[in-house]
Amino acid sequence: MIYDVIVIGCGPAGIAAGIELQKCSTKPSFLIVEARDRIGGRTYTDRQTFDAAKPIDLGARWIHHFRPENPLSIHHKPSDQDVITRDFVGDRPHIFLDMDGSYLSESLRNEAKLIAENFWTKVQQYPTDQIDVSIREVIREKYNEIQDEQMRRLVDMNIAYVEHYEAANLEQLSAKSFLKTDNNVDTCDLTLPIGLGTFIEQIADQHQLPIQLNTIITNIDIPANENELICLTTQDNRQYFSKYILITIPLGCLKARSIQFNPSLPDWKQNAIDQMGFGLLNKVYIQFPITFWDEQYESIFIASNRFRFFLCHPEDHILILFLTGRLASKIEQQTDEQIISDIVQFLRAIYPQMPEPIKWLVTRWGQDPFARGSYSNFPVGTTYEITKELARDCYNERVYWAGEHANYGGTIGCVDSAFETGQREAGRILNKLI
Repeated sequence: MIYDVIVIGCGPAGIAAGIELQKCSTKPSFLIVEARDRIGGRTYTDRQTFDAAKPIDLGARWIHHFRPENPLSIHHKPSDQDVITRDFVGDRPHIFLDMDGSYLSESLRNEAKLIAENFWTKVQQYPTDQIDVSIREVIREKYNEIQDEQMRRLVDMNIAYVEHYEAANLEQLSAKSFLKTDNNVDTCDLTLPIGLGTFIEQIADQHQLPIQLNTIITNIDIPANENELICLTTQDNRQYFSKYILITIPLGCLKARSIQFNPSLPDWKQNAIDQMGFGLLNKVYIQFPITFWDEQYESIFIASNRFRFFLCHPEDHILILFLTGRLASKIEQQTDEQIISDIVQFLRAIYPQMPEPIKWLVTRWGQDPFARGSYSNFPVGTTYEITKELARDCYNERVYWAGEHANYGGTIGCVDSAFETGQREAGRILNKLI
């Protein structure tokens, strides 16, 4: 088959591009090809593991930066079950505990929070004319002054808010690009009762996009003659031909060179792919026969060096543990049984009467061949400018790029980031076709 446009990847960026291409009065012939047996990419709502009535998001959970300008806003129908939060802790009921189950006083928490805020001020004041270093390096001296072991763990928990948001440890993150992923857009997160993955699926279904699943593109041949068509070859040796292509696969897959280009990608493009950071955040869902914690709490924060952040679904007897960076990568190497055993042993020190779990689910986004990680960040030595190179077309304006990592001028790392790039690049391709 011959197309005007082939979109590679049917996550939020690919779906947004398809919607934009459909809007054109002289609708081009296009196809969205997806390697998985489902759409949505890193937005995926599981409706089988626990109960169809208990949807859980294995990847992206929130619509970040929710506001009228958010491209997902026009697709959202408000529900009285929607939950909006303004930061990681938020105003929802939560409890702070030490590793032995003792309650951490508000005065202790405020002291730790103030120390962490002073760290972030120091990072923000890091001179722009000096060589870039990690965030950890900037705060190291002040951090080492903390002598009290409990206070250090409390400060570590505050530091971990940033590590979870960036899906990487402070040792990897750029001091000069601290919190640049939000591009100065205020935090406002919307949680949907149906699940974010379901929401994205519904958007695609409503627009009846031409999507072909189980289509793993392995090779792209771009002829020197611009009048000849680009050839895409799949893992099972099918071939597709197109005037233009839009690549929306995750940065992790680009880093792993899951698609071979002939001729090879320009050096500037490959360097940008190699240099941009791609973090890892995993979740562990654990269901118990009863809710053994106080049902009023929506989250449990524990001053631990390993397991810190638990979101609570008391009505379903489910705890959700968030893991990031090195710990998330290390735990991916363990079996589900080993992981659950470690978590249960850890929680028993806090809740001695806790029953054995009855069901669980562990995500492994780093081992997922069609993700290779979770979302982008700025490692040491990179700046926001790198997103321009990631988004820049190549091969004489025939190959275009979209995804949460390529949203120059906007936010990075979120579903709305990806959606914006799909809209933008589809518009540019339409201009070329017209």
